[in-house]
Amino acid sequence: MKTDRRLTIDNATMLYDKKHGIKLITASIKLGEITAIIGPNGAGKTTLMKAIAGLAPVSGGKILLSGLSTSSRMCKPQIGYMQDNLNFFGKMTVYEVLDFICQIKYRGKYREEIEPYLKRYELYEQRNSFIGTLSLGMKRKLSIIMALIGTPALILLDEPTNGIDTYGILQLKNDLSRCVHEGSAVIVTSHVLDFLEKICARCIFLKDGGIARDIRITDNTTDLDHIYQEIYGK
Repeated sequence: MKTDRRLTIDNATMLYDKKHGIKLITASIKLGEITAIIGPNGAGKTTLMKAIAGLAPVSGGKILLSGLSTSSRMCKPQIGYMQDNLNFFGKMTVYEVLDFICQIKYRGKYREEIEPYLKRYELYEQRNSFIGTLSLGMKRKLSIIMALIGTPALILLDEPTNGIDTYGILQLKNDLSRCVHEGSAVIVTSHVLDFLEKICARCIFLKDGGIARDIRITDNTTDLDHIYQEIYGK
C-alpha cells in the first residue's frame, strides 16, 4: 500500500478557553514545499505549530504525517521543531546539544552535519560555550539548526527571523531551499511578510483560531500586505 506522503490536519481543535486556541482546522500540506502560517498575535499560530509538532494533544480532530499521528513516538524523528525555550539545555554546550539531538532523535546519525551547520550560522567559535551564556540571536540560530539537522520530513519554524542577523537569514533561506528540494515540508510563521513572499508556495491566514484564507503564491504579483490588511484591517 502506498504511503500518503503529506501532512493531514483534520478538524484539529485545541482550546484553552472559549476564545483562545485553534478550532476545526483542516488542511492538507504536501511534502516538498514551504507553507506560511500568518496572523496577528493571538490568532492561534503558535498553538497550531505546537499541535502539528505533537507537543500538545488536540482535544478534537487529528494531525497525521504520512499516516502517523504527529504525537506518536514513531513520528518524532520525522519532525524538526524550532524550540523557543532552551532552558532545559542550559548546562550543556552548543556542540553537546546538537550531539544530543543526533544521539536521541536519530540514534547517532547526522553528527557529520554539526560542524558545517555551526560554521554556516557563525556559531562555530561558540561550540564549547554553555547555552546559558549565549545571546538571544545565538540561541535562535541554534534552535534553527536543531530543527534542520537530519533534514526531517516536516520542519516547523516559529518566527525564525526574530533576533537573527541578515547573514543568518540568508543562510536560512538557502537551507530551506535545500530541505524542500530534498522533500521536506516546511511550515513557518512570521510577521515579516516580505520574507514569506520570497520563500513560500502557500500561505494560510488564521483569524480567531480558524482559517480565514488559504492561498498559493504562484508568481511575483501576490501582495501579502494587501491580503493581510483585507483580512485583519480595522
